[in-house]
Amino acid sequence: FGAHAVLLSDIPQELVHSDIVISSTASQLPILGKGAVESALKLRKHKPIFMVDIAVPRDIEPEVGELDDVYLYTVDDLHEVVAENLKSRQGAAQAAEELVSIGAEDFMVRLRELAAVDVLKAYRQQGERLRDEELQKALRMMANGSNPQDVLVQLARGLT
Repeated sequence: FGAHAVLLSDIPQELVHSDIVISSTASQLPILGKGAVESALKLRKHKPIFMVDIAVPRDIEPEVGELDDVYLYTVDDLHEVVAENLKSRQGAAQAAEELVSIGAEDFMVRLRELAAVDVLKAYRQQGERLRDEELQKALRMMANGSNPQDVLVQLARGLT
């Protein structure tokens, strides 16, 4: 990216050539004032400068952020961005939880439906097996010469 550190005394001259400035010193007073940045902007023909001040206390005077063509961000701004991102992620997590809950509920409904289908299939198969057994028994009785009316009564009772 072509980034490099500069001496404090060289900052005013270097601002003219800098598109991005990141500042973090232990200075108790601002090291970069509005006047120096205004001078640099004039020489840059008002080409924008992106500035990030992560020092506590601040290295760049707050008034610098009021200048046109200067985009100044501080630690507080970064905290706000992080907080907004966290809030956004929490919202996304809540939406994801709701989707999972709905999906799980749909899955459980489907699972219960499948279980009911299996029970109905088994019940039907058992009914068909009993019907076939009773029918075979009735046919054997008829073949052995049993009274057809008695065979039908026994068949009906066997099916109930």
